[in-house]
Amino acid sequence: MDNYPQKLIDQYLKVSNKLKKFDRTVFKRFAPNVTEVLDEFARLATRFEEAGIFEYAAMCHLGVGKCELSAGNVVNECQAYLRAARAFMHAHNTNATLQLRSSGGECKEGALRCYTQALERCADDTVLKAAIIREMSPLQPHYDGCSSFASPAHRIYELELSAHTTLEQKDFLSALQQLDDIVDNICERKQHELYTDLLRRVEILRLLLLIALNLPPARQSPSHIKLIEYYEGLANLEGHDLTQSSSPLAAAGGNHYSTGTYVPLEMKWELAEIVLAWKECRTMDFKVMLAQFLSKFSALNEAHRFVGRSICEKIEEKY
Repeated sequence: MDNYPQKLIDQYLKVSNKLKKFDRTVFKRFAPNVTEVLDEFARLATRFEEAGIFEYAAMCHLGVGKCELSAGNVVNECQAYLRAARAFMHAHNTNATLQLRSSGGECKEGALRCYTQALERCADDTVLKAAIIREMSPLQPHYDGCSSFASPAHRIYELELSAHTTLEQKDFLSALQQLDDIVDNICERKQHELYTDLLRRVEILRLLLLIALNLPPARQSPSHIKLIEYYEGLANLEGHDLTQSSSPLAAAGGNHYSTGTYVPLEMKWELAEIVLAWKECRTMDFKVMLAQFLSKFSALNEAHRFVGRSICEKIEEKY
């Protein structure tokens, strides 16, 4: 039992030498049987995983991938690289949890390399490629490649995820553009009823971003102007008949999505007061109302709070 891990490693080295001999042999009929080598790598990968030695499990999966490449099995080769990437990530996370000083990020780099190899073996218009890009996004958020898989749900999810990533980097303008793309995508397909929660949180986040950016009118799109005007007009409705056809609340009804349709009424009133204070340059009132808004509504997510806090911090720096 004392030599248990070493015996497994010795077996791995033995099988790796078989694969090297296969690669070097010109006439494959004299080379080791690639199917047998593949099976040995697969068995060793399972045993390494059971032993908790995920680095070697990953290398065994890479061996399986090379064998599948020799056999011309592209799908199985891609799956092997994907299993290798996950094993490397498991090893990286384990090392991070244990706070090992010897962990220099090699496993993370190995995972990224394996994900990239898996993507290279994927057809462009497949669900698998879209799923791999999404899975590897924590490692490489700005991967140059993309999938042409034409699922609107995947596209919208990726846009929202990308918007939140750019928010963390304080690139508010790029995040706003991605959120605009989400709204345009849903409205063009006239499927707003399927995305009520998404449209609610995106509308609030777009409004907060517009306030944070404080773009001049020349740089605002028509949808940005309409969004700001809606809430500014709403703030002036106090004491008026809300059922009138000219009311922004009345305009929010009907069979088509329009600004404010899915934002709860109480949140709309608070946002309207915030926008009015911002437009009238009542800075201290604006800051207090924004802080109260962020603390009052549990429906707000971390992205909303992050942008709101950034606005408040900017005000504190100026005054």
